[in-house]
Amino acid sequence: MTDDPSRGLRRRAESALTDGHFEAADMTATSMKELLHELYVHQAELEIQNEELRSAQQALEASRLQYLQLFQSVPLACLAVNAAGIVGEANAAAEHQFGLPMLRLKGRPLTLLVDSLDHGRMFTALSRLRETGEWTRQEFRFVGPRGTVIDGLTDARTVALDDGERGDVLLTVTDLTERNAWLREVQQARDDAERARADYHHILQSVRDCILGVDADGRIRFVNAAATDLTGQLDLDLIGRPPSDLLAGPLPGEERNGAAWDTSAEGGAARALALALTDGRPRRIACERLRRPDGTYRLVEVGISPMMAPDRHIGPPEDRILGAVISLRDVTARRAAELALTLSERRHRVLVQSLHDALAMTAVDGTPLLANAMAEQLLAGPARPLLDPTAPAFGDSRPAAQTTAGRRFIDANGNRLAGLPPAAEAAGGRPVVERIIGVVEGEEAGGPTRWLRVSSHPVTDADGTVEAVVCSVADVTAVKALERELNVALDARERFLAAASHDLRQPVQALLLLSDLMLKQALPDGARRLAEQVHSSLGGLGGMLDGMLDISRLEAGLVTAVPAPVDLRALMTRLEAEFAPLAETGGQRLRVVAPPLTISTDPGLLERALRNLLANALRYAPRGHVLFGARRRDGEIQIEVWDSGIGIADQHIDLIFQDFFQVGNAARDRREGLGLGLSLARRMITMLGGSIDVTSSLGRGSRFIVRLPMSGQDADGARQADRRDGDADGETAGGDRLVMLVEDDAVIRMALALMLEEWGYRVVEAGSGTEADELLDAGEAPDLILADYRLPAGTTGLMVMDMVRRRLSRDVPGVLLTGDTSADRLREAASAQCALLHKPIQPTRLRETLTAALAG
Repeated sequence: MTDDPSRGLRRRAESALTDGHFEAADMTATSMKELLHELYVHQAELEIQNEELRSAQQALEASRLQYLQLFQSVPLACLAVNAAGIVGEANAAAEHQFGLPMLRLKGRPLTLLVDSLDHGRMFTALSRLRETGEWTRQEFRFVGPRGTVIDGLTDARTVALDDGERGDVLLTVTDLTERNAWLREVQQARDDAERARADYHHILQSVRDCILGVDADGRIRFVNAAATDLTGQLDLDLIGRPPSDLLAGPLPGEERNGAAWDTSAEGGAARALALALTDGRPRRIACERLRRPDGTYRLVEVGISPMMAPDRHIGPPEDRILGAVISLRDVTARRAAELALTLSERRHRVLVQSLHDALAMTAVDGTPLLANAMAEQLLAGPARPLLDPTAPAFGDSRPAAQTTAGRRFIDANGNRLAGLPPAAEAAGGRPVVERIIGVVEGEEAGGPTRWLRVSSHPVTDADGTVEAVVCSVADVTAVKALERELNVALDARERFLAAASHDLRQPVQALLLLSDLMLKQALPDGARRLAEQVHSSLGGLGGMLDGMLDISRLEAGLVTAVPAPVDLRALMTRLEAEFAPLAETGGQRLRVVAPPLTISTDPGLLERALRNLLANALRYAPRGHVLFGARRRDGEIQIEVWDSGIGIADQHIDLIFQDFFQVGNAARDRREGLGLGLSLARRMITMLGGSIDVTSSLGRGSRFIVRLPMSGQDADGARQADRRDGDADGETAGGDRLVMLVEDDAVIRMALALMLEEWGYRVVEAGSGTEADELLDAGEAPDLILADYRLPAGTTGLMVMDMVRRRLSRDVPGVLLTGDTSADRLREAASAQCALLHKPIQPTRLRETLTAALAG
């Protein structure tokens, strides 16, 4: 039988047995036998297959046991997790890692084993694995024994177990907790090392000295920022080069530290570096020339410090040398300063030695430290006690004072000196400045006297202790002789002037009376003109005699100031009444601003000085105007006289206060005065403790300022007068408001400033828009702007107001002054929101406008 018929019979037998139909007609006996035979064969095959199956089952069970044993012996924690997130299987490593017995570990939700912060990330990764079969190896935080946290490197793959509840995903967890802790420590150490490296790098870059890092072969491997500045080359140009390329050897004649230095072109620092890289000893070179690319040289101090390997390094000493650090310090300026100091010291020594005066420095114990040739002569002569810090007091009878035997020391008035000599007094810490001492040889009153001018100054250390005394002595014997002769000549001059003044006044008085009587007679025109000239000349001569007498009395100290309360308003009003007719006659305008001020001074001297200033202003301001005012300023009374006269040239400013000097009177016309008024005024104001200053512009006028000190009582009286004046006006004062006054006419600006200060305002003045801007830069913040319309350089008062408002970022009230009555000015003032006043301005109207502007 072939295989195909056998298969056909088998199928037919199986079909008959299965369907239950048996068709005997279709099957012969032979076929039946064949069928039975096939059934027996098939049964035998089934028994063989069953035996093989039982063998396979036994092998499978053995394999399962082997795999289970292998699963349990895996050192990694393994967990089989099902779709519900429940652990179905776990190995011993997982039991140990999570600190749970196997019975508690199986069936435990994965959420209790994974840290809550990683729940979402874990289940998202598991879902992606089940859907796509992709898994990325990553770390999760797991909960270990007693709640500890485990850093677990987790891998996962899908598995097919016989029971789906046992899990479909196998997780393997590698405990990286200790490794991560070690890595963190390593990273921390690496970060600390990096920070330390960065700190050292920053330190090296910020060091002002040039730093060169050299390897064991003597090549530059590192430079700092100072190196590029000092050498004038980039770091890339320096790296890899030997330092000898930069250094040009020592200065000629320069002394070196150590012995036998190489003086060749590459000697000095190059040889020192080679020795340091050989024996490991540091080197230092005081001065070396550094060559720069531009051909110039710098003087540098070189320090070489070898870099050694750690002590645990095994090998010969020369193998432990890793390189060297070379520091270059620029000493060019220091060397120049040392040379300059040496030269200066040499010059000063020559200068001290060439002084005509004696100069000596002596220690407090009497040891001479420095003395020039003249001092050496005096130390050996009569001046030794004056220069010795250990000398006893004058007149001391102790043995140490025997050097003064037969010699007396007197003061400038001839009295015998007592107390300590100048050097001994300075040794106590008190300087002696220009003391005149006479040295009389012998005890006789008429003995020869040598006059010395002595100064002694203490020299202290850092703690303030006197360690030496410097004395200077000048021989002024000849000067004293000239002084005596000068005093004799001055006395003779005073007697001559007194006699001449007395003798000349009599005939001058007689001539004045006769000329006056002559002018009352009927004379021809020619004779009358001659008589008038004679009378005028005699008047000038009398004024000259009076001025000379006043000068003599002031210089002789016969005039003394007697302070008394002076009402400045009353004094200025009186002077106004005196000079107003004179100004009217000359076609001039005299304006007086007399505030209610009181000052303690000599009324007679002050009145004479002010009278001279007013007379001078009217004389040099023909057909002009004069302003006479006073105000308080910085704790003093300031009286000012302004005029719009001819002015004073710059070269004459310092000469106008000299006797008999006059501006614009080269012909010495006595009708123009004698030139003594300003000289007398300055002397009188100086006697009162004040000063006179003058500013002038040629062709525009002058300003004389008298400053007098103001005592506390004067200030209290002035404040009381201000309050009384304010109460009398029935209005409040300016309330210490700050007004910026912008006016290019100096006289008008002065008058307005005085008036505003009299009303109680504080005033800052400017002559132009530029000066107003400078006041703002200085920090002035005005409460109101009072400005003239037309200002220099095409600027207007409205522009200044706009500038101030923009700078201060607020709406500062403004008052505009103008002489222009056009409608354009009215419209501009209205658009600028400021008050407008037309010149001439009445003070009452101005005060009301300022009050209204400040009130909004």
